Parts: sequence; C-alpha cells; structure tokens
Amino acid sequence: MMAAQEHGGVELAYMGVHEIFQMAIAAEEMGCLSGLQCSFFDAPGNWGWLFSRFAYLPSAFPLGSEALPPGKIHELPLPLLARQMVQKVFKHWRMDPLPYLRVFERQAARRLRHSDAHIAVAAETCALEYFRAAKQRGMHCVLDSHGIPAPFLDAALQRAAAEFGLPAPLPCDSTAMIEHKQQERELADVILFCSELQRDHWVGLGVPAEKCRAVPLWVDTGFWKPEQRKRVEGQPLQVAAVGCGSLAKGLPYLIQAISHVGADVALTLVGQVDAAMQPLLQQCAVQPRCLPYMTRPQLRDFFNSQDLLVMPSLGDSFGFVAMEAMACGLPVIVTTHCGVPVPDPAWRVPALDSGAIADRLSGYGEDRNRLEREGLAASLFAVQFSPQRYRDQIKDVYRGLLDSKLEVCAR
Repeated sequence: MMAAQEHGGVELAYMGVHEIFQMAIAAEEMGCLSGLQCSFFDAPGNWGWLFSRFAYLPSAFPLGSEALPPGKIHELPLPLLARQMVQKVFKHWRMDPLPYLRVFERQAARRLRHSDAHIAVAAETCALEYFRAAKQRGMHCVLDSHGIPAPFLDAALQRAAAEFGLPAPLPCDSTAMIEHKQQERELADVILFCSELQRDHWVGLGVPAEKCRAVPLWVDTGFWKPEQRKRVEGQPLQVAAVGCGSLAKGLPYLIQAISHVGADVALTLVGQVDAAMQPLLQQCAVQPRCLPYMTRPQLRDFFNSQDLLVMPSLGDSFGFVAMEAMACGLPVIVTTHCGVPVPDPAWRVPALDSGAIADRLSGYGEDRNRLEREGLAASLFAVQFSPQRYRDQIKDVYRGLLDSKLEVCAR
C-alpha cells in the first residue's frame, strides 16, 4: 500500500453512479484514492444522508460504498437536483442534459487545481472540463465509457421503426453531445469499455485501439443467487423481460416472437412500457402480464419464479439485468447488440430478429430439462464476474499509468 501511495493518487468524478464507485474502491484498495466527486453519498453530515432520510436514494449507497472513507468523498448535488426538478416539472419535454453535466464537470475541475494526484478518472458526458484541468496538471486521464455508439443505435432504431410502422425516432444524442463526447475521448489516455462488443464498435468508428480496454462489469452474487424452484407440470414457459418496454430495448421483436410461439409461453414485462409500444402490446396474440418497477429484493424473488429471461435489446453496452438473472439461475436470451457475456454463444440471437427469439423459446418449451441444466451453467458462469474481479482489472489500468508516470519522472 505504501508503494501505491508513493506513486501518486487517483481522483474520480461523475454525476451519476455507473462504475465510478467501484473504480474508486479499487483505488482505495491500492491505497491511492485521493478523492471521489459525486452527486450524493450516504454518510452522516452529507446531502446523501439527509435526502435518504426522506426518499429512497439507492444511488447514494451503491454496492461496496461502505469501503470508501467519507472524508475522501465530495458531493456536488446541485446539478443533479436541478436536472431532476426540471424533469419533474416538464415531464413530457425531452430535456437536454448537457447544461447540467457541464456545470458538474466545471465544479469537479476546481478540485483538480489543488490536487497532486497522477490519474483523473471520469465518466463520459461530464468529463470534458475535468480532463482539461487534469491535463494542465500533467495527469493521465481515464474515461469510463458506458454508452453504446449513438450512430450504431440510431441505425437500429430507424430500421425497427420502419419495420413496425412506427414514427421515426429522434437521434439518441444531440450534435452538441456528440461533439462533447468526442472531445472527451480525444483527451483520454485510456478509455474503459464494459464489453468487447462496445469496444469493437468504437474502434470501428475510429477510436484508437491502443487506448481502449474492455473490462466486463460485475454482478453481486452475494445478493443475486438461485433458489429452489418448483416447476408445475404442464404450465406455460415462464418468460421474463425486465426494463424492455421501448423500441430501443427491442420490445416489438419480443412481442412478435411471443405471438409466434403462442400459448406455450407466459410473458411477464417488468417496468414501464412506452406509450408508442401500447398498440403493439394490445395486438399480441398472448397478452403479457405487466408489472411495475421492482426493488432489488422484489426482482430477485421474481427471477426465482421464472424459467428464463429475454433481453431483445437493439443496443446495450453490457446489460446488468441479464447477468443478474443468470446469477439467479436463469438461462437468458440476449441479442448480438447486447454486450453482456454469456456461457454459450447459442444464447445470443441476431438482433432485430423475432424469429430467432421464437426459435429459442420453442426449444426450451420442447425440452424443459434444458432449463435446469442451463440454469446451473448460468449461475456458475455469473459467479465469475465478481465486483472484486472488476476492481482488480481496474487496478491493472491504474498501475500501468502510474508506472509510466514514474518512468517519465525518472528521465
């Protein structure tokens, strides 16, 4: 630990949650965390602690956050609060998040002016001014890129909308946001992607391969774990789809697949379904059950009542819910546009292809014994992707940058 401290520190900042807390814990485990700037953190005397007394605020205490010393956490709550207030007042207005993200990154950049850290870590969309300040101090910049490329997703959305006679969707990112992200990538010394799929798409769009790293995300297998299931003979195949109630999440293709398979499948949708999807939902030959958003404990119990999960996404850089379902012992059907690792390539079907989803569902319906075999394979596979494994790979990135910094200083 002393060697890590001598090598220099790591500063991190992000307005949301995503991977930034685990990346901060990795630095703390190395003994070189200088500070983490975030919107909220649930510790006595903090804004996160205050707000969590009145509202459920899981982003203020993400997985492992108890390992972070409160004295190294610095809250910048106003940009997120302002954005949430505007969203609440103008519910049907497509809000531009960039002004709020820019305020956060400018506030975060101020701390770097007095930091002697050697590495600055930030997540895309609010890293630009932070990285500019870091570069002025000779720091290495690490960008956490959690998004699928907008051109890739836009193309899939346009194709899907045309196929189902839906209005042409708006571009995922504004021109200003595209430029903002591009400048962040140019300033970054290392760009972290959460799947090989995501990395390969960005490299294909011209991001230099030498500064790209694919570090798969994690699942909390202490929480997401299988329980004994009792399957009723003759009941339909219990199929779950969580958070897929939009065009981008591929809901039309899932509905089409269910209609093709028929009464042998009972589909349950968890989470909000977009208004544009309601007419398609009503046309489904076998009406799915629709359930509202679930808390983590509720979702875990729900998984343990299902046979498998389908994630028909048109573009997901990872797909946490699929990994959580596998940890609970469910086989999954994901698309080639979803980055989450799977134990068998056959579990991944072509995107924008309802027939491929229907074929997989029919296969499980005809051989129910596969559910138990593949469910076991799923849980054994998921347990490999622990938070510690993720942090250890992040530490390798930090060490490489710190060692290169020492080499430069020694010359």
